Amino acid sequence: MQNIKTSKNKGITLIEVMVSLVFLSTGLIPLFGVVISSINLSVRIKSNLVAANLAQEGVEIVRALRDKAWMDDAPFNRDLTPGNHLVSWDSDSLLFYNPNSYIKFNSATGIYSQTTGIDTIFKRRINIVLVPSTCNCEVIVTSNVSWLEKSIAHSIVVEGHLFDWKQ
Repeated sequence: MQNIKTSKNKGITLIEVMVSLVFLSTGLIPLFGVVISSINLSVRIKSNLVAANLAQEGVEIVRALRDKAWMDDAPFNRDLTPGNHLVSWDSDSLLFYNPNSYIKFNSATGIYSQTTGIDTIFKRRINIVLVPSTCNCEVIVTSNVSWLEKSIAHSIVVEGHLFDWKQ
């Protein structure tokens, strides 16, 4: 005669599975919320960084135009017409301002430009003001980069003061 022992606990019951799923889901749902929140924040940070660099680039392009005038032995503000403008690193002059013009991105080169590439979410407006003074030796350049992200308007402004220090 064989002695057969039977076990009362051969598997997991449906109730135990359900309780385990409840505990697991209460831990995972907040974790997914943190992951989604982190992804959204990283997209916002990337947009802010790109916009800040584009705004700084706008002032630097105008500075290069001033330096070019100096190299030609012309007045420092020769190419700096007061008002709103567009600028692009691949242009040697101020461009006509169009409020509907987006900065473009060339994915092959990784370069932002006002002239070639695919439209981005960013718009840049350069404002030039000649400061009235006896020497006419100061220009204020304001570079404003704006964009719309998730129906929220964002903007970064960089201001530079250019002087005719050769005078």
